[in-house]
Amino acid sequence: MSQDQYYRRIFSFRRLKGLLMIALLPLVGCTTLSGDPVTPVEPIGQFSRSGQVPPAARWWEALPDEQLQILEQAALADNPDLLATRARLDQAAALARKTGAQLLPQVEAGLSRKESDGTRSYVGTLAASYELDLWGGLQAETESARQSWLASREALDAAAVSLTAEVADTWYQLIEQAGQIQLLQEQQQTNQQMLELVELRFDRGKVQATDVLQQRQLIESFEVQLADARAQQAVLRHQLKALLGKSPTDPDVTLPVGELIALPPLPATGLPAQLVQQRPDVREAFHTLRGAEADIATAVADRFPSITLGATLSSTAGGLSNLFNDWVTLLAAELLGPVFDGGQRRAEVDRSKAAARAALHDYSSTVIDALTEVEDALVRERQQSLLLQSLDRQLALTQEVVERARYNYTKGSVDYLTVLDALRTHQGLQRDQLTARRQLLSYRIALHRALSGGWLADSLEQDVAALPSND
Repeated sequence: MSQDQYYRRIFSFRRLKGLLMIALLPLVGCTTLSGDPVTPVEPIGQFSRSGQVPPAARWWEALPDEQLQILEQAALADNPDLLATRARLDQAAALARKTGAQLLPQVEAGLSRKESDGTRSYVGTLAASYELDLWGGLQAETESARQSWLASREALDAAAVSLTAEVADTWYQLIEQAGQIQLLQEQQQTNQQMLELVELRFDRGKVQATDVLQQRQLIESFEVQLADARAQQAVLRHQLKALLGKSPTDPDVTLPVGELIALPPLPATGLPAQLVQQRPDVREAFHTLRGAEADIATAVADRFPSITLGATLSSTAGGLSNLFNDWVTLLAAELLGPVFDGGQRRAEVDRSKAAARAALHDYSSTVIDALTEVEDALVRERQQSLLLQSLDRQLALTQEVVERARYNYTKGSVDYLTVLDALRTHQGLQRDQLTARRQLLSYRIALHRALSGGWLADSLEQDVAALPSND
C-alpha cells in the first residue's frame, strides 16, 4: 500500500466517524444520565453530652490498659474475618481496575504459520479496537466499580471497629468473671465461718437445727454459682482466643491477667454532622448509593447504540526475516444498537432506579442508627454511673446491717433468718457492684465504637489515586 492510499483511508475513516457522531448527536440530547447523588439533609443539633478529650483514631488507646493494647494488635493482625474482609477489598480493587480498562484501546498481536503444498508462510497481525463512550456508559460502569471499591474500603474499617470493640468487651467480661470467682470464694469463706458459729450455738442448744441446715444450703448454692462462673470464664476465654484468630484448644495460647480499669474521661462527641462524615459504615452506605446511581447511568446508556472503532495491520511472508517488510491495513467502524429486546433494557433502567432509591433509604437508616447508637451509649453510661453510686451506698449500709445482725444473733436478740437475709443481700450487692463496674466499661466501649472513624484504610490512599475515576 502506498503512502497516499494509506492517508486516503485514514481520511475516509475519520469522515465516517464524524458523520456517525453527527447522526447520533440528537440522541445524546435526549439522554438523561444520572448526575450527582441526592444526599439526605445532614443531621442538625448536638448530642446530649460531650467530653473535652478528642477521640483517638485507635479508640482503645484511650483506655489505660496495656494488656488490652496487646490483644487489640493481635486481633487486627490475625483475626480471620478481618483478613477475609481485606481480601474482599483487594477483589474490589482488581475489579475496579479491570472495569476501568474498558476506557482504553485494546491492542492484540498474533503470529501464525501456514503450510500448503509444501509452501510455508508466516502471518503477523496487530489489531486495535476502541469503543467510543458516547453516552457515558463505560464511564458510569467504571465509576460504579470504583464506588464499590470505596464501599469495601469503608467496610474494612467498619469491621475493624467492630472487632476491636468486641475484643475489649470480651476482655473485660473475662476479667469480671475472674473477679466473680474470687469474690464467690471469699464469700464462701465468710459463709463457712458463719456455719461454724451456727453449729457452735446449735451444740450449746441455743438454736434449732434448721439454722444449721439453712446455712449449709447457702454454702451449697454458692458451689453452684462458682461452677457457673467457671463455665462462663472458660467460654469467654474461648471467645477471646477466636477473636485473636487462635484455636481454643491451642495449648500454646495464653491469655494475660488484668483488672477492671477506672473509667477515663468522657471523649468529645462532636456534632452529629461530623459523626456522619467520619463513621465508616455511614461512608460505606454513601459509596453504595453513589455506585447505585452510576448503575442507572450504565443502564440508560445501554439503550443506545454503541460504536466500536477497529484497526488491523497484517503482514504475510515466506520467512520470519521478511515478515514485517509489507503491511496491509484494515480500518473499520461498527455501529450496534438494540432494535427489539422485549423491554429488557427499559426494565433494567427501572430496576437500577429502584435499587438507587433503596440505597438512599439504607443510607438514611444508617445515619439514624449511627446517631442513635451515640445517644444510647451516652444515656446508658450516665445512668450506669448513677446506678454504681447507689450500689456503693447500699453496700455500705448492708455491711453495717450484717455486722449488727451477726452481733445481735450471738446475743440471741434476733433469729437466724434476719442474719441470713442480711448476708444474702450484702453478698448479692457485692457481685452486682462488680458487674455494674464492668457494664459501665461496656457502655464506654459502645460509645467509642459509635464515635470511631476509620483508620485501617488510611494507608490505602495511594490505591485510591491509582483507580480510574470520572473526575
